[in-house]
Amino acid sequence: MLEGISVDRHHWIPRARGGRDWDWMHQVCHRKIHALFSETELARHYFDADRIRAHPEMERFIAWVKRRPPDFNDWHKRPRRRR
Repeated sequence: MLEGISVDRHHWIPRARGGRDWDWMHQVCHRKIHALFSETELARHYFDADRIRAHPEMERFIAWVKRRPPDFNDWHKRPRRRR
């Protein structure tokens, strides 16, 4: 586990879609993923880190968040889930 950093468990395929595999992920990144992709999109197209990183909006977000301190957490933005 990542010490000193706020982390969540991210299921690569959402549990509602039968996913079991998961990894620890920084909370702000986890929230961005769920704000950007629906559970269906995650299950069908974005079911691993490489596919998520390759998405243009995630590339921009990752470049932006890398410039923040390791303990950065943006509590003001909540994910907007698309169903």
